Amino acid sequence: MTESTLHAAPQTEAVVRARGLVVRTLRRWSLGDQEEPVMAIVAELVANAVRHARTPLEVRLVRRPAGVRVEVRDRASQLPRLSVPRLEEEEHRGLLIVDHYASAWGADLLPGGKVVWAEISAGAGTSRPP
Repeated sequence: MTESTLHAAPQTEAVVRARGLVVRTLRRWSLGDQEEPVMAIVAELVANAVRHARTPLEVRLVRRPAGVRVEVRDRASQLPRLSVPRLEEEEHRGLLIVDHYASAWGADLLPGGKVVWAEISAGAGTSRPP
């Protein structure tokens, strides 16, 4: 099992740094075909952690035989909820994007916080727009 980790402060810059982690890691793993779904999921989960948890966070990418697992840990105990926004709403779409690209996702409470995770199957690549 191969993994790559980033620790970040709860600032908008964390999203940029996490995207860089995705590009470097997937190139190293020769998984460029998974860049779009992994990038979308990482960007949304990190943005949610920055916006809602407001605590230091950790992004972890784990290479698995069936694809890539993304984990974003923070120190907040509130679990995310998937909601369907009204058409005129501009927010609350992040987990819909995660749900679109991930073969499975969820959140688990941990001592001192939580981890929100998503699994992207090998060959997920691009599909329909979310």
